[in-house]
Amino acid sequence: MRVKLSEKCKEEREEICDKIISILDLDDEKSFLLLDLDNDTEKQSAILDMKEEIQKCFAVSTISAFKPNFDCKRPYLNIVRSILRQQSYIVSSTRVSYKNGENRINTIKYFIFRNK
Repeated sequence: MRVKLSEKCKEEREEICDKIISILDLDDEKSFLLLDLDNDTEKQSAILDMKEEIQKCFAVSTISAFKPNFDCKRPYLNIVRSILRQQSYIVSSTRVSYKNGENRINTIKYFIFRNK
């Protein structure tokens, strides 16, 4: 019988999740703003550079960012949400609005919690 990747690579999967969370640099509420991630190309490329490492330990056939002919608007966000959910994290979001000078900026705030 074939051994599932989730059972075979437990430690590696946790290390990948920890690495993703450290790249996101969560605040005190264990959250990050989509606007900040969209504007930070270093974080985006760091997440996208992990694709090969992720493929070794996670089933990626259901993750849009890994499909060759699928156009994904934010592949880095898709990877973050999908991988963390596979490891029993809860990724929830809420719309937020704040003022930047005289401009009102709308974005999404993502919260990451561990579901045990």
